[in-house]
Amino acid sequence: MGFLTGPRTPPRILSIKPTPETSPQDGEPDPLDKAFAAYLRSCDAGELSSREEFLSQFPELSDQLKELIDAADMIGNFTTGATGSGNDGAEDQFVDPTLSQNAETDFQSVADSGAETIGLNEVGRQAGLTGELSGGDPAVTLPMANRAKGDPGPTLPFDLGDYLLLDVIGRGGMGIVYRARQSELDREVAVKMIRSGILASDSEVRRFYTEAQAAARLHHPGIVSVFQFGRRAGHHFFSMEYVRGTDLQRKINGGQIQVDEAVRYVRDVALAIDHAHQKGVLHRDLKPANVLIDDKDQVLVTDFGLAKHLDCDSSVTGSGDAVGTPHYMAPEQASGLSDRANPQSDVYSLGAILFSALVGRPPIVADTIMQTLVKVVHDPAPLMRSLRPDVPIDIETIVAKCLEKKPSKRYPSAAKLADELNAFLENRPIEARPRSRAMKTWHWIEGIPLVGAIMGRRILHGSDSHRRFQAVLLFLLIMTPFLSIAAVAMLRNFHDQIPATVRFAGGIDGGRYTEVSQTLADRIQSQHGVSTLVMNSSGSMVNRDLLLKGKIDLAPMQATAMTGDRLRVVAPLFYELLYVFARKDTGIESLADLSGATVAIGPDGSGSQATAELVFASLGFDQSSVVRQVDSWQKLFSDQPPDAAMICIGSGSDLVNRLIESGRWRLIPIHQSVQISLQHPTLRPMTIGQRNAVPTVGTTGFLAAMDDAPAQLILAALESLYADPPFGTDLIPRSHAAEWQGLAFHPAARRFYESK
Repeated sequence: MGFLTGPRTPPRILSIKPTPETSPQDGEPDPLDKAFAAYLRSCDAGELSSREEFLSQFPELSDQLKELIDAADMIGNFTTGATGSGNDGAEDQFVDPTLSQNAETDFQSVADSGAETIGLNEVGRQAGLTGELSGGDPAVTLPMANRAKGDPGPTLPFDLGDYLLLDVIGRGGMGIVYRARQSELDREVAVKMIRSGILASDSEVRRFYTEAQAAARLHHPGIVSVFQFGRRAGHHFFSMEYVRGTDLQRKINGGQIQVDEAVRYVRDVALAIDHAHQKGVLHRDLKPANVLIDDKDQVLVTDFGLAKHLDCDSSVTGSGDAVGTPHYMAPEQASGLSDRANPQSDVYSLGAILFSALVGRPPIVADTIMQTLVKVVHDPAPLMRSLRPDVPIDIETIVAKCLEKKPSKRYPSAAKLADELNAFLENRPIEARPRSRAMKTWHWIEGIPLVGAIMGRRILHGSDSHRRFQAVLLFLLIMTPFLSIAAVAMLRNFHDQIPATVRFAGGIDGGRYTEVSQTLADRIQSQHGVSTLVMNSSGSMVNRDLLLKGKIDLAPMQATAMTGDRLRVVAPLFYELLYVFARKDTGIESLADLSGATVAIGPDGSGSQATAELVFASLGFDQSSVVRQVDSWQKLFSDQPPDAAMICIGSGSDLVNRLIESGRWRLIPIHQSVQISLQHPTLRPMTIGQRNAVPTVGTTGFLAAMDDAPAQLILAALESLYADPPFGTDLIPRSHAAEWQGLAFHPAARRFYESK
């Protein structure tokens, strides 16, 4: 014999409020359910002599029990058909083959603190059910008893009286939810049924009716409506609002949510939960997955399966003993003190939801469920701004108050929380903002009559302390100009001092920049008794970035790197020439021959790289025309050197001399030097050597600093630069440097050059 969750015979439908006859009261099992379960057990054991004898044992229930048995027989004949009915074992699942084929799209596995929970597909979320699948089988059934082994039972769509069950939209540890069409009212609804059908235990039935009754007594636009619940042929069900949309957990998983949007969602949830509290219903399992968002972006709260029952959490264990979802339950729930749960327990969960919506993770996380429970009870939640810095301080304060360990320190009601969130959305002050010492001081200052008048507040009765402070304040206002002048002079004098440690940027190891910086550092340290530090780098562009980030005080760099409003020239150092080398075995004779060749342009961030790109741009060589090799110059001396190299460096460079002496390289002239310099003012036509001069372009190496560098440091650097012994024959003389009027000199440097 097979038994289906709903017969084709006229059903026994209960009103919104179940009668004592059909719903469990005070923990007592339904006598009709007990009698029918006994009938099934007798059938399975072969102990039933006759139906009439069995019915005689229950005279008060005989009519209802006979109707139930007749319906079961009829449906058993209907489902077994011509194949007969084997009773090898009862199965409580009927497999929808189309659902099995698409199980991966119907259910989504979500890692949650070491426990695997099952999130619904979009429609399932709309019905408000989540749960863990048993045995990993994604197929779904209409619950049946005494079904023949291997018999999948009836298929969907299935006629359940007034409801046509269309497809499965979710399954949890206790229930199954179907998308259905209600025939009489011609509307789509969600129908939830107990998964174990007529063999449901007393606790399952009580919880099922608890959910139905709790939701049915609530009438609020922010709560999923329950339309009808009851029992058909011994199977409990209820129908509820079918919501098109998604849920907050999926929205969180989809990416970062804007602050105002998340606050609005939680505010609306708080208003709905306050309505539930007013009706005496505690949700106790608030979490993002239970917050539905319809296609109009409005929220609806669902899944009241734990209302007033704290012995199970379908979203975590399916049928375990958790009292909520660990990440979102209040400490008093996590510690097992279910009798202490109150409206402020739901307030804690609301704060945790807002935390998760803005940060992308729950406030308390751990590797296992047990660790999570322990941390919920004992560990404080992190500050939201430590995980998402753009969260406003007001929201961080609101959430921190919700997540207080002691219920008495949280908001007294969900309505109060909603008021606070509304205040934030309307740009009004919130009451929960912690008053720091500075804030308390400011509030006291606002009580001064003069300050109050300036701030637009009328102070009628200032205290003696306020009046005395006002007198002092007026005196300071009169003295402010004089004090300001003195303060500026003192600050300027302090700022212009040489730092205790002067930091220089150099260049490549053994290069000219490193030599200049080290000599300057040694002379300043010797003459002024300060410590110095030289940091090697790959070249001009890196030095520029170090200056702008405040990591160094002085740096040599090429003119091509002197960009930006804050960089200033301390001194022109020497001219740098662009040496274009080509391997003699490549056949490269001119710049035009570089097309398609591999050209070394120096380390990343070097001045040579910047100069080479200017030349390439003038010649019309894009990224595909020339292969740039950005690497150390030592690559030129390897067994597989590039075809050519462009090195912008001071004359007499050891690197250039080594390349010429190797005999493998030839200098390539830049006959277009005038045209290139006209396009790029930082470059100028130059020649390499005096006899048999090779035309090229060149630039200038400068000693640079920031515009706010101390004047005393700039003067110390210039005096050391031009002191004996000289830096070298290639150093631009001080007299020539003074002629460069168009440069953006540091003010102290300009005064230095103008003085002699």
